[in-house]
Amino acid sequence: MKDTVIKLIITLFLTTYNIQSQEVKIEYDRTVIDTSDVINETIMLSVKNFPDNTNRCELITVYATNETHQKINPEYFLTQANREFWITFIKNEKTKKLTSLNGKARFFNVSEEAETIIKIDGILEKINKTVYSKNDIKVIVLDVKSLLSKNDKKSLEYKNEIALIVKENKLNQKRFEETLKKSFENYFEPFDMMLYCEDPKNSVLNIDSLFTEYNKYPEGIKNDHVKTFLFSRSDATNKARITIKDSSTYKEIDFKVILDEN
Repeated sequence: MKDTVIKLIITLFLTTYNIQSQEVKIEYDRTVIDTSDVINETIMLSVKNFPDNTNRCELITVYATNETHQKINPEYFLTQANREFWITFIKNEKTKKLTSLNGKARFFNVSEEAETIIKIDGILEKINKTVYSKNDIKVIVLDVKSLLSKNDKKSLEYKNEIALIVKENKLNQKRFEETLKKSFENYFEPFDMMLYCEDPKNSVLNIDSLFTEYNKYPEGIKNDHVKTFLFSRSDATNKARITIKDSSTYKEIDFKVILDEN
């Protein structure tokens, strides 16, 4: 009888453990090879079954191992649409087949109630002005088309305007000018406006303008210090939305994914 009770307890423990371990699933989905420039191999993982009380995810670290058990770091990685992790590696003739991915993912919660989703009205009336500033996060609205036209002329007017924007909004001048330079290089006519966000603690998950057709907007700059979002003045609803990570809800997991043997 005693043995039966012990076995029952062990069975219940293992069942509970299995249920908990299945809360989060990070699985191999597909691989895409891009040969348009250099050969890129992008491995896509799907994220399922978020932990309780979380609604956002991000990939923190990841590396691959190949068939000779070497550790391979990716060229870059990103979280796509809050449900996939995309990890890109550079391939060449000597590249060995990748066999597994090891990484760490973070899950957390955002909501308007917790003030981690913030909406700001009247952004189009605040060009070159700070529309949000709190906890080292600073967001300003820029007319990219206007700035680009002045930059093309290499005018003193452009230099003076940039200096004024930096001074009035207390921006990091080097990062601001580098971000503008990259944005000008990739400028595409319809996207004439920008939300520029300084985020030295990397606590902003996303920043955008509330608009009608999300999928047509290009990916902005996103790194540990700066986030940008390009949008069209004609489509904008005159509102900005800032999504901030709530560190008090962080849940991190380590994972290993065996890649498709085929």
